Amino acid sequence: MIRPLRTVRAYRRFRRYREVLFTLARYGFGDLVDRVVPEGGLWRRFRKESRASEIPTPARLRMAFGDLGPTFVKFGQLLSTRPDILPENYLEELEKLQDEVPPFDFSEVQKIVREQLGGEPLEIFFEFESEPIASGSIAQVHRAVLHTGETVAVKIQRPRISQQIETDLEILEELTALVERHVPEMRWFRPRDLIAQFATTIRREMDFIAEGQAAERFRRNFEADSDYLIPRVFWDYTTTRILTSEIIRGVKITDKAALDARGFDRKIIAQNGARAILREVFEHRFFHADPHPGNFFVLEGNVIATVDFGIVGRLDEETADQLGTMFSAVLRKDISQLLRTSRAMGLLGEEVDEALLKADLSEFIENYHGLSLGKIDAERVMRDTLQLLRRHRVLLPVNLALVGRMMTHAAGVGRMLDPSFNLFEEARPFVVKFMAGRMDPRKRLNALMATLQDYGAVLQELPGDLEEIVAKIKRGKMLVSLHHEGLNRFILEMDRSSNRLAFSLIIASLIVGSSLVMQLESGPQIYGLPALGMGGYIIAGLLGLWLVVAILRSGRI
Repeated sequence: MIRPLRTVRAYRRFRRYREVLFTLARYGFGDLVDRVVPEGGLWRRFRKESRASEIPTPARLRMAFGDLGPTFVKFGQLLSTRPDILPENYLEELEKLQDEVPPFDFSEVQKIVREQLGGEPLEIFFEFESEPIASGSIAQVHRAVLHTGETVAVKIQRPRISQQIETDLEILEELTALVERHVPEMRWFRPRDLIAQFATTIRREMDFIAEGQAAERFRRNFEADSDYLIPRVFWDYTTTRILTSEIIRGVKITDKAALDARGFDRKIIAQNGARAILREVFEHRFFHADPHPGNFFVLEGNVIATVDFGIVGRLDEETADQLGTMFSAVLRKDISQLLRTSRAMGLLGEEVDEALLKADLSEFIENYHGLSLGKIDAERVMRDTLQLLRRHRVLLPVNLALVGRMMTHAAGVGRMLDPSFNLFEEARPFVVKFMAGRMDPRKRLNALMATLQDYGAVLQELPGDLEEIVAKIKRGKMLVSLHHEGLNRFILEMDRSSNRLAFSLIIASLIVGSSLVMQLESGPQIYGLPALGMGGYIIAGLLGLWLVVAILRSGRI
């Protein structure tokens, strides 16, 4: 029974793999597909159908991801938070990817509620609306009322979505491995690491218990803040596939007309929203990492309410400390310190020209140094900073990239609500407090003690490690592993070329041998010619035609 199931899964995966390749080719990415899967060619028929010349590349990428379904929509949304990898026009286009899809049938909702909560919807809840109030690629939301009287939003995961996502993740992992092997210019942003991070993110988003725990943590962090509301989670009605929380009824933060009609103060809203985000980053070190405007609402009293905590970011102590060092270096125009810290954080890969980066950073900082914060456009500064990093192929850690994108969004939304809004002015007290915290003597002493402990452990283990290395050298068992970038590709090309050469020799031998046989008059005859010689010519002709077609299809003559 197990083997047929494996066969079915393998067939479904193969069919999905072909669908992914065909879709990419149909939207004008056939050249990339050819490089990644060089022995293919079935998708070439889509090139004539492609409208690649009529539609900009970023739009075509968004359309391809949209056609490929939930996993690729989520992947596109993740890429839209990576300004260190993609240019602004790609980010803006991928942000348009929407999770809105047709809802699944209510009979499926009933089945999931029975499985997860142990009863029918109208047994578990006092009221339960059959029509969803929102429908996304991973889940849909139904309005319900508890027996205790609270009105809630019940988020229910789509049936079989987990299996589909796992299949797509396997395909993405395989494709990115091929990209790293066959497309050298894309290796700098480490595609496989990107997919691994995406897999962790989307699997966590599929776990509604984890999302509920994140919401509860945000709720505790802002418990004393009356300007910020996090919906309460009802744990008795929450499982890995169902999340029940307080329902939010408010105005979307970007709907200026509705905000004005309700008499809200957009200046205060901009300030409240920015301060909440700054507190998350500089004080809590735990922040909402999905800056989509649809996740932020305004309630009476200019209160900001946030929903959807499937994607969150964290800043550990070490990263926060390194960020503080970088802030200090920028204020002192100490570019050398800035580069040293960047190198320690692993931001500078082999592709980075540090001398050129140092010159560009010096010019960039000089342009803004000495200006009052009120004269600096925060959104432009952050966009220019991220553009500079991308130009020099400085790859940010995931959480720092999320912080950068979230701050850019906060600056943009704040300026949209209030043209006089300046994120840097709002951030000043948070940065000052953050920098002062770094100089806390107790914190410095703890960091010093931790460093001494690390060095002590290294010194304690060093004699044994040296003894082991010397022993291996004496026994002749010291191994050195060498890895040559691009060698596999070279071997593959040499193998293909030698095979074609051997094939050509076989064809030539058949022609020569058949020509000699044609000189004989014995043996069976066809139209007066030796049948054996004629057969050799025909076989050689067919093999030669097959070889020519294979060479032409490869695109390398």
